[in-house]
Amino acid sequence: MKGNEVFRKSIEKLGLFPVFGNPGSTEVGLLRGIEKYILTLHDSISVGMADGLTQYSGIPRMVNLHDLPGLANSMAFIYTAKINRSPIIITAGQQDTRHMVYDPLLYWDLTSVVADSVKFKYEIKNPDDIPIALKKAKMQALTPPMGPVFISIPENFMDYDVNYYEFKDHIVPSSLVDIDSIEQIAERIMNAKNPAIVFGFEIDIYDAFKEAEQFASALGCPVYGEPLSSRAPFISEDPHYAGDLLPGSTLINMKLLQHDLILFVGADITLYPYLPSPILPGKELIFVGLNINPKIGDFYFMNPKAFLSEILRKINKKCNFKREKDLSLAGKIARERASMGLNFVLYNVKRRFPEHIIVDESISASTTLRYIFGYSRRRYFTARSGQLGWATPAALGISMESNNVLAVEGDGSFMYTVQALWTAKRYNLPAKFIVLRNDAYSILRSYAKSYYPEMEDFPGFLFHLDIEKIASSFGIESETATGDLKELDWLVEGNIAKVLVIDIDRSVQKLFL
Repeated sequence: MKGNEVFRKSIEKLGLFPVFGNPGSTEVGLLRGIEKYILTLHDSISVGMADGLTQYSGIPRMVNLHDLPGLANSMAFIYTAKINRSPIIITAGQQDTRHMVYDPLLYWDLTSVVADSVKFKYEIKNPDDIPIALKKAKMQALTPPMGPVFISIPENFMDYDVNYYEFKDHIVPSSLVDIDSIEQIAERIMNAKNPAIVFGFEIDIYDAFKEAEQFASALGCPVYGEPLSSRAPFISEDPHYAGDLLPGSTLINMKLLQHDLILFVGADITLYPYLPSPILPGKELIFVGLNINPKIGDFYFMNPKAFLSEILRKINKKCNFKREKDLSLAGKIARERASMGLNFVLYNVKRRFPEHIIVDESISASTTLRYIFGYSRRRYFTARSGQLGWATPAALGISMESNNVLAVEGDGSFMYTVQALWTAKRYNLPAKFIVLRNDAYSILRSYAKSYYPEMEDFPGFLFHLDIEKIASSFGIESETATGDLKELDWLVEGNIAKVLVIDIDRSVQKLFL
């Protein structure tokens, strides 16, 4: 059996189809016989699509990149997959081993390029190792904490005779729990005067919503969402939900000022603007989850779902927190109608897309979007890394398994991977796109307004893009919203990709400080 046949048979056995990619000369031999192949017009888009589909489905997907150029083009997306804890399997064709000594065109040490952005990296040294390396890569990707892995495959190995052996695709268990540690944590919670809970993205990864709600109800304390969560941290309609923490140390300290113990479950602390204060000084901090990233406090390596199920039996009510109804939103919506403010626009989008999966890259509008749409299981996704250009391919990846996908992006963000629309048209993918056009990198203007006021109107932050014509050039239907947003009815109809551009209020919000 030839190397390419072993490669195809191995990934079929591991359930890694379809393959996403943008091939080059070093991949031609490898891709012989690969029928389930999704072509993208830039290497990075293939990683974003695989990342989105993998997160939504919970099933690892494969990406095939083109040697050094394709891998280098994709590094921001690979890093995002790491931060998102997305178990994708990335492969790349490598130059022919018989002339590597001459440093031929495209050759480089590919494992050094991916560096620490993957959990596991390996360049195949012996063609007989192809099935072993692929099986090992998948197991490494799924072992908590999950993340992307990388295999480099020399192109000449595809024409060699290779020994293939049958193997089983093992399931990697993740239901890790430590009863003794749970006893200690429960005791610390019950001894606290005023505890609080912070849930994070692992609640969605491990489908721990029922357990999280039961725990919050039993304890009675306020629940906060981790700063800048990439997925739904809790059911936002729950009466114990007190909102998201913001990504600044001083802001976090103020929000949790009254609490002496904070329990973080499947959560992390993400900071963005520097604020001159330590994080939660004098507080008792406990972190539980499978995302190993200890910064402060005590960390316990456990599956969030299993942990919450077990500790529920060991705690009693400590608080009587119930969220007060926000009466200010209706006023904001009414006031912003004429100016197409974010509250008015996103409220109307939510009315027409109440059940859709939201892929968020609205950046400066993200806080408002999260608040208005709320959170529920497998219904909110964003790039945990802060990367731009992720949402469009991720939404297309998710739309391979769901007809109800809506990406909400800024005009600047949308342009990073706009050529992904070609893939949407080619494969009849039904994702819908709302582009909030404000003719600027609004997040930079907001940052400048807080820290460098003289830079708010810096020309490098400003631009105008004819998004409608760009979308149409890829064969995608597009419209421009009018004042009553009736075009939302057009957008929601049908199972084809569409783009709706909404010109929003250009005033700069002060999102920092």
